[in-house]
Amino acid sequence: MNTTQFNQQRRNFLRNTAIAGGAIGIGALPCGVSFAMGSDSINKNIFVYIFLRGGPDWLSIIAPKFDNDHHQNYIDLRQNGVFVPDANLLSLTSDVHGLWGINERGAAFKDLFDNGDLAVIRATGLPFVNRSHFEAERFIELGTPGERFTTDGWLARHFQSAINLPGSMQVPLMTAESNVSFSLLGEPSVLALGNPGSFDLEGGNGNFEEELEVALGEIYSQGNSDIEVAGAQAIESLQIVEQVFAGDYIPDNGAVYPDDDIGDELLNIARLIKSGVGLRLAQADKGGWDTHGNQGNLNGQFGDRLQDVAEAVRALLLDLDVPTGEGDSWKDRTVVMLQGEFGRRVFDNADNGTDHGSGADILVAGGPVNGGQFYGNFLGLSPPDLFQNADVKTTTDYRNVFAEVLVRHLGNPELGTILPGFNDQGQADDEIPLGYTPLGFVNGTDLSVNTGPQDVIARVGFE
Repeated sequence: MNTTQFNQQRRNFLRNTAIAGGAIGIGALPCGVSFAMGSDSINKNIFVYIFLRGGPDWLSIIAPKFDNDHHQNYIDLRQNGVFVPDANLLSLTSDVHGLWGINERGAAFKDLFDNGDLAVIRATGLPFVNRSHFEAERFIELGTPGERFTTDGWLARHFQSAINLPGSMQVPLMTAESNVSFSLLGEPSVLALGNPGSFDLEGGNGNFEEELEVALGEIYSQGNSDIEVAGAQAIESLQIVEQVFAGDYIPDNGAVYPDDDIGDELLNIARLIKSGVGLRLAQADKGGWDTHGNQGNLNGQFGDRLQDVAEAVRALLLDLDVPTGEGDSWKDRTVVMLQGEFGRRVFDNADNGTDHGSGADILVAGGPVNGGQFYGNFLGLSPPDLFQNADVKTTTDYRNVFAEVLVRHLGNPELGTILPGFNDQGQADDEIPLGYTPLGFVNGTDLSVNTGPQDVIARVGFE
C-alpha cells in the first residue's frame, strides 16, 4: 500500500469515527477499511493519563518513616524544613530499608493503596537527566527522549497502531483540556473538552442553533476533503457532547469529586466512559507543582494540590465501580497513571522550596492494577546513591512503565512503533535496564513484542 492509499483510507476512517482538532468524530468504520483482528479480540480496556505539570516533589509525597534506613538522610537533606514530619506520614508498606509513608494530605491515595488499587513505581525517569520543563515534558509525552521534534505523541501512535479496537467508536479519545497535549499530538480523533458547557457553536443562539447545526452538517457532508471531514466531525461531536452532558450528573457509590479543575476533569471523563461512547484513552492535567519557594507540604500549595489529585482519582474509581452490562465494571477496565516530567532535588532550598531534579515516582491505579505494592528500585538518599549528589537516581526508564500498560492492559505489542528506539538504543546509565522488562504492576497477557516498525498493511487493508 502506498502513502496516498493509506492517507485516503485514514481520511475515510476519520470521517466515520473521529473528532478533529477542536472537534471529534463519531460513527463506524467505512466498508473499505478493516482491522486485522476479529470482534472476539476487541480490547475494551481504558487508560486515563494524568500529567502533573511542574515536576512534583515526590519526597514530600512518599517519604521514609522513622525506622527506615533513609529517614535520617531525608531529614538532614531538608535542613530548611521542607520535609514531611514522621507524625504526618501515613504508613504504606515496608521494604528492605524499612517503613515508608505517604503525606497525610494524600490520604485518599493511601485508601487506594490499602485496597490494592494503587501501585507505586519508584525512581522512574528519562534515560538521561534533563531538568528543563519544556524539554522533559515533550520527551516524555512524545515518547521519544532526545528527539523533541517528533510529530506525534505516544498515545496517538498507540491508537494508530492498535489492531484490537472495535469497528465503531463514537468518542475513542479525549483530553479534558482545551488543547491537545503532546501525548495525543498527531491523532485527529481527539475530543478536546476543557469545558462541556462551552462546547457550542459560536453565534448559535435561541431557536436558530439547531437549524444552524443541521445546515452546517449538510454543507460538510457533501464532500471528502479534509475541511469537509473536519467540519462534519465537529458538528457530530457537538451533538454527542450535548447528549452526554445534558442535565445533572450524580456520581455513583457516593463518589465526591473535589471542587476544582482536576475534580471537574475526572468527573467529565467518568461521564464519557459510562455513557458508552467507546472512550479508550483520556488525558487530564494538574499543574502548579513547580514549587521553588514556599512549597507548603501540609498547609500550603503543595498539600492542597496533593489532596485534590488524590481525592479526584479515588472518586473516579469509586464512580466507575458499576456494571458495564457485560459482566464486569468500568473500574475493571480502567487504569489511571499519574506522572510528572521529573522529580525535585533531594535537598530543599533557602526559599522553603525544592528545585528541579530527575528521578521520580509514577502512580498507577485502577481495577487491573496489582496494587498495595512498590515496584522498581529506589537506591537511596546517601551521596553514593544520588545523581550528582543532588537527585534521586533514575533506575527505571519511564518508557518501561508505558510499555507494560501498552502490552498488558491495552493489548498493543507494537513497541517499535509506539516507543521507537526504546528496545535498541543505549542507555546513559548502566543501572537503567535496556528495553521492555515487565515489573508486574498491572494484570494482563505478555504478548510477543514487536520492536521494529509496524507494517501499515498489517493494520489497515482493503476488503
